[in-house]
Amino acid sequence: MSVIRNIVTASLLTDELLLQALRGMQPQTIESLCALLPGMTWSQVFLAVDRLSRTGVVMLQPVRRGEYQISLNAAVA
Repeated sequence: MSVIRNIVTASLLTDELLLQALRGMQPQTIESLCALLPGMTWSQVFLAVDRLSRTGVVMLQPVRRGEYQISLNAAVA
């Protein structure tokens, strides 16, 4: 049970760090978020963006093929 709790806690911390970065400077690409959050891997940033976009907290806008800008959903944030 504590392993699951640790994973959930780490995910929540990752999500909050990403949201703080977006509140300071938005919109951002995944690559720019990785540069703003050097303690996180690309995979951690990607998974946080995936979680937050599925719940409607952030929005993805295509920039060009394979690149998206991530911004806070004004209706939720």
